[in-house]
Amino acid sequence: MKKSLTSPDIRELVSDWQSLVGSRVDQFGRPDSNKLILKLRNREKGTIRLILDLNGWAYLTKESITTESNQGAFVNQVRQKIKKSRLEAITQLNGDRVIAFDFARKDEKIKLILEFFHKGNAILCKGNQIEMVMRRQKFRHRKLVPNEIYVFPPGFNPFSSSLEEYREKLQNSERSLGAGLTMDCNLGGEISNLICHNLVLDSKSDILESKIDLIYSEVERILRDKNEPTIYVDENNENITVSLFNLTNLTPSAKFTSFDIAIENYVKSVKKPEVVVKDKEDVRISRQKKAIKKYLQEAQKFREIGNLIFSNIESIEKHISNEEDDEITINLEGHKIKILISKSAQANGSMYFDKAKECERKAERTEQIIKEKPKKISQKKVRAKKVRAKKVEWFEKYRWFITSEGDIALGGKDATTNEQVVKKYLKNNDRYAHADIHGAPSVVVKSSQGVPPSENAMKQASSFSLAYSKAWGARVASGHSFWVDNDKVSKTPNTGEFLAKGAFVIRGKRNWNRNLEVNLSIGIIEYDGIEKLMGGPVESFQNQSKKYLTFKPGFVDRKIVSRKLAKAFDEDLSAVERLLPNGGFELIDSYGIEIKLE
Repeated sequence: MKKSLTSPDIRELVSDWQSLVGSRVDQFGRPDSNKLILKLRNREKGTIRLILDLNGWAYLTKESITTESNQGAFVNQVRQKIKKSRLEAITQLNGDRVIAFDFARKDEKIKLILEFFHKGNAILCKGNQIEMVMRRQKFRHRKLVPNEIYVFPPGFNPFSSSLEEYREKLQNSERSLGAGLTMDCNLGGEISNLICHNLVLDSKSDILESKIDLIYSEVERILRDKNEPTIYVDENNENITVSLFNLTNLTPSAKFTSFDIAIENYVKSVKKPEVVVKDKEDVRISRQKKAIKKYLQEAQKFREIGNLIFSNIESIEKHISNEEDDEITINLEGHKIKILISKSAQANGSMYFDKAKECERKAERTEQIIKEKPKKISQKKVRAKKVRAKKVEWFEKYRWFITSEGDIALGGKDATTNEQVVKKYLKNNDRYAHADIHGAPSVVVKSSQGVPPSENAMKQASSFSLAYSKAWGARVASGHSFWVDNDKVSKTPNTGEFLAKGAFVIRGKRNWNRNLEVNLSIGIIEYDGIEKLMGGPVESFQNQSKKYLTFKPGFVDRKIVSRKLAKAFDEDLSAVERLLPNGGFELIDSYGIEIKLE
């Protein structure tokens, strides 16, 4: 999975950002330790924010992200220098992961340099001299401290270097081919892998001088071969990278109108690893149990040595009588044992038994401490949330909704459940719907008493598939979907083709629903006398729900919407999150309930 932008990515971003030159700086912020935000006012784009995540990401967004900051002196000084200034230039330095922003206010010119590697850093310069630095750092070739001259990191410029410079860099590399292209030539892993794939070279092999001309030509070709900004997925349909380059060795998924939007969607899709906070009492008990185990092992070892000594008394006495040192090491039955000359053989044996007893006493005392000091129970009173006993229906383990005509519609959440929904539940007289976008859920609408679902029900299912597709995260306003009868759906691929998990072949006429608006309603419906929170097309709520809200793709963060809905419907947060597509939200209508997302 891609963890940061590469030098080629940054070159393309900087090229796209040239339209920002001339913008005015409204504000500068540092909402957390490694994220900076430039709020700009642009004549064509209006108010926009430039997200500069020094962990390795950067993109423009229209989302209303706060520029408030409590991160100290660096932010205050940058604000004083660049607020209300004009952005004069944006450049990539030395073809590396370094971006320089030049600002001008009256006669004063200032430069803000951002480094997107190591821990990340931001440097405020006047001319070439450093005035303020976010993190003071010292390297072998340069210092990032106030009053020093800024020197950009030594490295290889993959865009301006000649064939001979590539040849010299690769020949002097001590790395394998893939690593040499990635790090020494500063091309990043994606392009390095693509080069090896296209030229049928082993990325782990040594660099062959005879292949360098070919590699150089392929580098130049790939850097010119650009595509629509695209998110690529693995065999499980999980996002693995985002790129503007034509990565023909990977599977494309969603495409976007700009690289910034593609990056923003990819970054938001990356799952952050859960930080497990261990209970102090659990840690204490775990350490004490390990100590007990260690004490008992040492006790056993000392007893074995004591027994060996008492079994070899005469031999040890001879060693003692012939030695003048205070201590000797002798070998008994494969064990090296230390013997004190000042003591008899029996006394040495007793000494090891005493050590064994002391270890056993320590183990016993530690065991007693664990028993006498039970795990503490928090004294804080926690208000228990009222839990409603609800019957869970069979379809609720998938995405689902009840059509306006009472049909059950269920859809997959991923490749595995897409496979299950069709193979297990698509039967005679049922119908199948799918949005015309990669990664959309397969939706099965069950027949009622042998009567196939109506065209109106299938239009709702088509809208449902579109809402839960990648169109939502891409903030697409409308899209196309189709539906077919059950006998048109097959898992048998065409000759010479391969079907991935969760994919199906449609044979026969498709019934299209074109230019469907991308929207989704969340509300309460009644099913078999039990109230359930449901997500579905607005038609499925009309005339059968007392309260629901309708959304379209927008800029309000999914977490904010989840919390608001959980409170409004008095539902568990996780239950609400399961109903929401990935991406931002905008509230467009409500019935029987009111909430404010801002």
